[in-house]
Amino acid sequence: MTRPLAIAVLAAALLASAAEGQIRRSRSDAYLFSSNVDDVRALWVNPAGLAIVRETSVMAEFVLGNPPEGSLRWSQWSLGFNSRGFSAGFQQDRLPSGENIETIRVGGAVGFRGGALGGSISIYAQEDNDRSSDVGFMYRLVSPLTVAAVLKNIGRPLLGDSVAALTGVLGLSWLAIPSHLQLSLEAEFTEKQDNTTRQSTFRAGLVIATGGKLPFGLVTTLDLGSNMKVDAWQFGISVGGKDRVVALGTAEQVQGSGRVSQMSLSGVASRRPPGGRP
Repeated sequence: MTRPLAIAVLAAALLASAAEGQIRRSRSDAYLFSSNVDDVRALWVNPAGLAIVRETSVMAEFVLGNPPEGSLRWSQWSLGFNSRGFSAGFQQDRLPSGENIETIRVGGAVGFRGGALGGSISIYAQEDNDRSSDVGFMYRLVSPLTVAAVLKNIGRPLLGDSVAALTGVLGLSWLAIPSHLQLSLEAEFTEKQDNTTRQSTFRAGLVIATGGKLPFGLVTTLDLGSNMKVDAWQFGISVGGKDRVVALGTAEQVQGSGRVSQMSLSGVASRRPPGGRP
């Protein structure tokens, strides 16, 4: 896809505005970070990652939810593609009330030496067809160290009976051992409903992978509240390299005890030319 089209999508995201909603977190956003995503999944995490390398990819993600009261059920599924900085995706969420919310998201990004800038627009298929946009930035300070920033939910769309708060994200990833060990940190700042105060949360992640023709990896992330206590723990395995499958579980603290609240299966297929940086 041409760079002018990606620039047009980015400009539209920067200018988009909407009314006030609650956006359920994409599953990709549970185990990936704003500073380490570089394929189609960046559409749901940090749109700048769509152009941090030159690549074409497709993805599918399926999530089972395990609510405290109720039985195991589908809670989210999504599909998407990226073609050298232009991306589109679809996500359906099933809320605890039983209501389904469908999201169509289009994103674009442009790369520059060492980094990328991107944006996305989300349209929510409900009565009001509400909208929001995200903008993101990613930059490699040095070869193993990448920084990122994202502003999410611009427009604060109204979904159901709640408002998606404007959220800022700062991320840092360190590729300690190329292809084998990566550490990531993230801070998220979310406005509260009265728009006068802010809530801070933090995330830390670790990926350990083998080499070879069929790499095998362990993926884990911790979600920390503003009091630095663990709110949720993601744990799973990844099999494959550019074409990979990720199986993930989420454990959360509920009334002082831990329980598995979500399980998911994701698949990504990516094609990249040699030295695929922009």
